[in-house]
Amino acid sequence: MTFDVVDAHMHLWSVTENAWYPALRRMASQLDRPDLFRDFGVPDYVEAAGGFTVGGFVHVSATTAGRAYLEEQRWVETLAERTGLNLVTIGTVDPALSSAEIVADLSAQAQSPRFRGVRVLYDFEPDSSAADTVLRWLDEGGYVFDLVTQPRGMTAWLTALKRYPDLTVVLEHCGWPRSTEAADRAQWNEAIRACAEQTNALCKISGLGMVTGDLSEQALRPWVEGAIDVFGWKRVSFGSNMPIEMMGGSYRQLVESFERIIGEASDADQKAFYADNARRFYKL
Repeated sequence: MTFDVVDAHMHLWSVTENAWYPALRRMASQLDRPDLFRDFGVPDYVEAAGGFTVGGFVHVSATTAGRAYLEEQRWVETLAERTGLNLVTIGTVDPALSSAEIVADLSAQAQSPRFRGVRVLYDFEPDSSAADTVLRWLDEGGYVFDLVTQPRGMTAWLTALKRYPDLTVVLEHCGWPRSTEAADRAQWNEAIRACAEQTNALCKISGLGMVTGDLSEQALRPWVEGAIDVFGWKRVSFGSNMPIEMMGGSYRQLVESFERIIGEASDADQKAFYADNARRFYKL
């Protein structure tokens, strides 16, 4: 690969220093994967990536402790400065806060020149006042909305997003397919096609290991090709979802599978997928 790579979805954390990730602890316990609840810093990322050289990063907040995202952002900022990473951040906000408190927390995060937008993982409904507050603030500020929804929630979110036609939207984790079952696969196909047709969203092809439990070419190919088919090469991007994606295999396996799946595409299309699209949407 002769061009730079941007990882459009990754995480760094120190669970030994910061009690910010109770949901991560629960997930690791439920999956009987204690290795998922461990420190993951820049050296760990570099070791996992091996010879796969990444030149730009989109760090996505995964905090679930109350308003810990404000502290996490400062921690990530310090880490990026110390290590010289070309890194931007997607923060979050607590949707249970009042509208004034949501705006205050968003504005606090936006003080950082690395801040690019937010995602909200839990308890965030498209028809809620919290969603209106967040979407309006992002739209007015020219920030990114990282959309978290499974296929069954797509219609409601598309309805909400119609109120903000100029908002920059990124669909997380390939549209979060629910399972590999045929019915769920069909519902996913319908949902991402609707998203591609009704928005200008970028689709991050990431997080599939959480669904397949397998990072092999055979497991990933139908999902990767399905997303590219509906979004096109100008609206898809690579995301490692490390270290969570390790529940399906290694970073090296993920990279090798992507290389086999899209390796015959033109250099321009591969460059768009691995770097250019993420740089455009996240302003790296």
